[in-house]
Amino acid sequence: MTQACSARISVSDRPLRLAPLVLVIACISGCLLAPMSTPITYTPASNVAPIPGASSVHVHVVGEDQRTDKNSVGQYGQQTVTTTTNVGDTARDAVRTELQARGFLVSNEPGPGIVEVRVQVLRMNGHFFSTLVYASYAAEMTMHVEVELKGKGIVYSQSFEVTDTYLPSDFGSVSDHFGLALSGALQQGVAKLFDDPAFIAALLAKSPPPKS
Repeated sequence: MTQACSARISVSDRPLRLAPLVLVIACISGCLLAPMSTPITYTPASNVAPIPGASSVHVHVVGEDQRTDKNSVGQYGQQTVTTTTNVGDTARDAVRTELQARGFLVSNEPGPGIVEVRVQVLRMNGHFFSTLVYASYAAEMTMHVEVELKGKGIVYSQSFEVTDTYLPSDFGSVSDHFGLALSGALQQGVAKLFDDPAFIAALLAKSPPPKS
């Protein structure tokens, strides 16, 4: 009788012993599957000179995020990487900043005689790569830009595909490293746009100035 009672106690105690282990596994699984958030930022180019004639051109910039999933910006293993950054607005503000640095007059609203620049983000995606020697983060961005003049229609239309690879030199957070790669792709995309002479030429071939 004593042995049987002892066996029953041992069996009933087993779930209690396993409970902490089950809880730890559940927590780890939840952490691995929970989305990771990362910021996307833009740093203005340095040593930018005003462009002759730009001070007489009024420009209105529109940003559009045309990706299907506007929150996801990559994958880290089984973990989705998201951003709280409005990608379309960030791309728009980056282009606005560079236009102002070159002497263009940026308008908050469209109107007669105002050049419209449409910045469309078609792709923004990051990946993590790891070997025995190093780890790296790569980000790809596809951006389409149009310039429209009132009465003339679209006078410029060009897509830019860029890839930025970031090799971390420290043990910072995965989120920060992803953000640096994605931000680097945005930097490259905007730099390519302003390195295109046809883009600047389209801006300077402006409509008549707005009425005062």
